[in-house]
Amino acid sequence: MKIHPKRMRWIIKRLIWVVVGFVLLLIVLGGIQYRRKSLVKELNIEIVKDKNGNRFVNEDDVKNILFNSFGHYVEGQTIEKINPQATELALEQDMFIKDADVYVDALNNVNITVRQREPILRVMDVEDETYYLDENGKKIPHSTKYTSRTLVATGDIGIFNEAYLDIPENRLNQIYQLAKKILANPFLKVQIEQIHIDHTGEAILVPKLGNHKIYFGQPNENIDDKLLRLQVFYEKGLPHEGWEKYRTISLAFDKQVVAKKRIEEEKPVEK
Repeated sequence: MKIHPKRMRWIIKRLIWVVVGFVLLLIVLGGIQYRRKSLVKELNIEIVKDKNGNRFVNEDDVKNILFNSFGHYVEGQTIEKINPQATELALEQDMFIKDADVYVDALNNVNITVRQREPILRVMDVEDETYYLDENGKKIPHSTKYTSRTLVATGDIGIFNEAYLDIPENRLNQIYQLAKKILANPFLKVQIEQIHIDHTGEAILVPKLGNHKIYFGQPNENIDDKLLRLQVFYEKGLPHEGWEKYRTISLAFDKQVVAKKRIEEEKPVEK
């Protein structure tokens, strides 16, 4: 059967387009395969410091985490061995790391950005190891490399329990809730540096300024009211009397701040 010339030209054009498309596909696949087999050019690691400028993790730590997870370092590897999602997951398993972003750019550089967990409370129990809690209440191990300047909790707190946030009567839970309230108050945040728990479970606050102690009572009772009374006393009472005049300040009594001066007897101050 004879094919019409116009029909033949149409078929030839289509065949040319198919061949061209197939060749381009081979080129693209070849380029992808070539890139997968090419080596990592550089490893760029950025450690984002927390609000206080702390760095619990350094570049060597990141490299060692990846080596322990995958059995090799990133440098010197082919691109096909770098899985950004798996790398992020491996880094985020570390207790000092909050999250990580990993990507490979067009120049075969592997770029890693690490954000650290931000400690808000340092816990120093009389019978347990020293550790930190982050803003979500997660435990951060104490680092021998860096010390974060945060609010400190000391005293008879109890051995750490992973489920402490689900236990209202747990002392660490109560301290954590109190610490969050203090840190959420811009005025008190810069005034209070320590929460001490005595053997009865009551809290004593230690200020940064002044040589006095603040008897808070049970750390989970009337937190907002007690902190408000303390702030009002600091703002309206201490400026007139002076920071060094009082030996103790008690918030344990309802609607009162009971301040004991170094020489005089207790003096109740109405709310």
